[in-house]
Amino acid sequence: MLICKKKGKLNKLLKCGAFAIMLGVAGSAYAGGTSTAYIPVGSSSATGSDVTASGSSGTLTVTSSGPTFYVQGYAKNGSSIVASLIANPGTEKTTTFTAKSGTKYYAQANTQANTKQISGAARVTVN
Repeated sequence: MLICKKKGKLNKLLKCGAFAIMLGVAGSAYAGGTSTAYIPVGSSSATGSDVTASGSSGTLTVTSSGPTFYVQGYAKNGSSIVASLIANPGTEKTTTFTAKSGTKYYAQANTQANTKQISGAARVTVN
């Protein structure tokens, strides 16, 4: 919350406005995004929405609920795979990758072939 006093109304208003814009710009410089591809029980794959990198780092985290099958997760930009992991039943795995600022990334998750008894997710975070 930003509070400005009334004294010198126009001057203070301009200063407060400029300060609020600076905070917004500074915050967006560190903002990134997260794309999550969640596979519910009964499905075998999922794709997350696009997020745009504002920096040069990214992570891929893949989880599998089991009971006896794995989840394969991908971090992609367009049709290119930039990171890939397999999470065995009941585990979570994480890896990092180099992102390119301004590039869109998304998560994709697939279960082991011919299985629909598990849930899992792939999560891509870029900043």
